[in-house]
Amino acid sequence: GYTVFKVRVRNSNIQKGKSAGYRLIYQLKSYTRVLLVLVYSKLDQTDITAEEIQLAIAKFEENDDNFSTDW
Repeated sequence: GYTVFKVRVRNSNIQKGKSAGYRLIYQLKSYTRVLLVLVYSKLDQTDITAEEIQLAIAKFEENDDNFSTDW
């Protein structure tokens, strides 16, 4: 399974709070390793599905020769 988190980050270019800012989606691989999966603006995309997150992680794993799940 995946330990994935979504964090809201304020966009300093617009005069709105975190809810209109950026979304960072990251996967916790271990206590010391984090994979940044996606970053997107809430103004450009309303939400992202679990399937889209899983697809992004799978694409990273298949395209990165140095990727190891045995951290």
